[in-house]
Amino acid sequence: MQWLPTFDTKLNVWTTAAIIVASIGLYNTVRGWWRHTLGKRAFFVKNLRKLAPHVRHEYAKDLFGEPAWQYKRSIEEYSVVPDTGDFGTVEREMTVRTWPLGRMAYLTTWCSEDDEVEMYSITTRSRIFRPAVMVGTDHVVRLGKSCLSSLPAPNPDVEGPVLWAVGAQRYSYAECHYFGRPGGYRTWVVGVSDVGYPALAPVRLGANPEVCHDPSEIERYRQQARINSVLIAGGSPLRLGSILPAGLGPDSSRVGLVEPEYGFRARLMRFRWKIRMAASRLREPKASGE
Repeated sequence: MQWLPTFDTKLNVWTTAAIIVASIGLYNTVRGWWRHTLGKRAFFVKNLRKLAPHVRHEYAKDLFGEPAWQYKRSIEEYSVVPDTGDFGTVEREMTVRTWPLGRMAYLTTWCSEDDEVEMYSITTRSRIFRPAVMVGTDHVVRLGKSCLSSLPAPNPDVEGPVLWAVGAQRYSYAECHYFGRPGGYRTWVVGVSDVGYPALAPVRLGANPEVCHDPSEIERYRQQARINSVLIAGGSPLRLGSILPAGLGPDSSRVGLVEPEYGFRARLMRFRWKIRMAASRLREPKASGE
């Protein structure tokens, strides 16, 4: 047995350990680079699909990190008055938090006093971020691409009237969809937020539903406007109409205060905007002539 070769086991163990440690470090580096660059979109979409109404805020924070904005806001809730037994509403204060998902989207959550996510919304702000969202059990919309008409018109007696608001600087449009037990008693609010992309202002509908003189304009707008924001609420007795339509997306007066971008990307965006405005002005004489 003297002919058998000898092995230095100590050297092999340390070499193997060094290779394992180096491989783990390289994997973490590549994964971090992927999540912050090419794989950012897939990372956001994967985590968004893990969200649902009634999860803990800590669960959402583990998925997306610390929110950039947090404030309190009141919302009405359906309730029964103890003294009279009448059905009415009461004010309820909730914590609103907003995450900027890079340059791609905004995530907004509405939390109860126990930091339970009662509802959340996702608003796309980029043409490359178009996640598919399941609405009910039979409908799928793609943010930034699907038109409002891809969903059935809401029933005012069940889901409430369509809501919109057009002001000097802000505008928004929202419609609710409720499918009862097949939809898990959740409510989906889809529409157009002025901080999303693309954002078609409902100017032809009027300033609000009270001054809408031509209801046919609503259907025309639904066929043209693309959904850029969706809000998903659980089965809690919240009166969503008390925060809609502006509550569909993030508060533009807050997220708009972030310092604008500079450099090549900002110059490219301004150049594209100038081209778009020039093209629209060139089409105006032709449209007026027709």
